[in-house]
Amino acid sequence: MSGQAQGKSSTGFVLTEVDGPRRGQDHYYDERAQIGRTEENDLMLVAQGVSRKHARIWVEHGVHLLLDLGSANGSRLNGEKVGRDPEVLRDGDYLTFGDLTLQFSLIEAQRGDPTAETRYEGDDVDAAARKKTGTGGRRRRLLAILAIALVVVLGWGAYKRCGGGGPISSGGDDSDEPVLYTDSDEFFGRVFGNGEWDRSHPSRLILEFTYTGGMVTLNYAASGVDKVGELTVILNGESIGEVPLTMSGWRYGLSMKLPKDKLKKENQLIFENTLNPPGDDTWQVCYIRIVQEAIPPADVQEATYQFRLAKQLWDDRGVETGNMYRALLGFRKARKYLEGLAQKPVLYREIEELIATIDGALTKIFQNALFSARRAERVGRGSAEALSALSDALRHFTDKNDFRYRELKRYVDALSE
Repeated sequence: MSGQAQGKSSTGFVLTEVDGPRRGQDHYYDERAQIGRTEENDLMLVAQGVSRKHARIWVEHGVHLLLDLGSANGSRLNGEKVGRDPEVLRDGDYLTFGDLTLQFSLIEAQRGDPTAETRYEGDDVDAAARKKTGTGGRRRRLLAILAIALVVVLGWGAYKRCGGGGPISSGGDDSDEPVLYTDSDEFFGRVFGNGEWDRSHPSRLILEFTYTGGMVTLNYAASGVDKVGELTVILNGESIGEVPLTMSGWRYGLSMKLPKDKLKKENQLIFENTLNPPGDDTWQVCYIRIVQEAIPPADVQEATYQFRLAKQLWDDRGVETGNMYRALLGFRKARKYLEGLAQKPVLYREIEELIATIDGALTKIFQNALFSARRAERVGRGSAEALSALSDALRHFTDKNDFRYRELKRYVDALSE
């Protein structure tokens, strides 16, 4: 079909498989994509719960839309079931078809492109439209008008969700100057790389930290990574992985466990851009955290017990707001009791998948809260509505050291001054 782009285009959108056997695989499209389990579709997904013709994505009046094609099991947008009317998509949204989840990303977020900046879920006007309209055409026209209106109101500047202050540096090249990692809020809020918020690290960012033992996890957000292998992660001179594609927007909640056999007492962790020099490729990272945790002796029985407790919290996530995060902490605790095993059991893989699912859902709550708060401020609804959106999201996070909690709390404190 004609929706599939030939190779990688400079415009259009990409669908990234975030779970399943092809996890991490990207599919590029120009203007539309039909999704289903047979070869007649632009994207064929062979998985339980996916219908022959399941859903369609297309562009109308500059807005990217998602429509479920009457599938047996329905489609979900950021965890919410899609109705019979088209839904507006924005950069970073998660789409679920059957047992598979995809992430929608714009290949190039054009200036003024409403799908790069807006998600109308929860908007008063859109809520009214959901109740009153019975046809997709009327709703599509309303969404297109809303999109144009918001672009005019918000202006052309894209919302900067990472690093909220002014540019840190636009001066000399500090690519070869090591930066000492700290757990401080000041470091947490910094942006590094070669982009709008920092141009002093075009080739690489070198971080230095002291290893105190146990398991070490690198958490961060990234943007501007639009080529496979563009940004690699190096630990003490050895490559340990690549930063996944982010396209033009920020991708939050990225995580990587640092291999214990490559850790030393004093360490250098490097984000290396393989294109600079000779190029001037843009890339940025922020919300960097290097988390070190003690690992208890391996205990499969205790891991199973902790897994069951966490699974109950996950199943009861709708009962109390904080249960989702408590489940995440519980699954992480269960995983620790399996880390010391040379051969990981099947349970370990199940725990890893649940952690990734919950982490992704929490990151989406975080992103949507920031967006809703910024939108409330910019369209003149005042800080009360912005504070409400942020406070609702804060209740999901029970760990005050979580990067999402810290950023939401920082925003709340700024609005409360």
